[in-house]
Amino acid sequence: MDHMKKSCSGGARHRCGDRGAGCATSRRALVAAGLVIALPACGSVAAPRDVKCGAQPVNVLTDGSFDAATPAWMQDPATPALLCGAPRITPFDGTLAACLGASDGTVETLTQQVPLPDGARTATLSGQICVATAETQAVDHDILQFDLLDGTVVVAALGKITNQQGASSCQFMAFTETAAMTSDPVMATLRIRSTLDANMPTSFFLDALSVTISCQ
Repeated sequence: MDHMKKSCSGGARHRCGDRGAGCATSRRALVAAGLVIALPACGSVAAPRDVKCGAQPVNVLTDGSFDAATPAWMQDPATPALLCGAPRITPFDGTLAACLGASDGTVETLTQQVPLPDGARTATLSGQICVATAETQAVDHDILQFDLLDGTVVVAALGKITNQQGASSCQFMAFTETAAMTSDPVMATLRIRSTLDANMPTSFFLDALSVTISCQ
């Protein structure tokens, strides 16, 4: 029972001193009853991390090419499918790509959980994108937004791509979006969301994504 006599400050060492045998009896009674007494921890214990910072940024996105069954990309709504391939689009890498938009007045979202290292300061999303649009005005009618979330709170607003970066027919091209992080939760959610107005449709296709985290 020595561990019951100790605490971080040593203050518990004499808690029973004034009560003598009565305190010892109480202890035996508690042990006999199967009770466990937990003393306060000496300092906070950080949650374990799946990834660590290094000299170079670390990629935390597992299925950036959308081809693996796990971890699954969460799709909202579930239909129509937000992952597609030929003949609708020839993916840049593998057999599937993310396919958002295409219908006026819709909001579609793809999400996946990503681990973060302790001390994460900057997030960079990069990959391949193809934007096919029927819009002709120099106005952001249709928007594809990228965010990292802690629950429902945005911890890195990675940026957006709109119909203004599109063409009537498209080819995949490289893109990069970078943002400072406001916090570093153990797990974050990468959210890719398309929002189309009621004017003319735009389709956003994504492939070969990576999310790299820097602690520098």
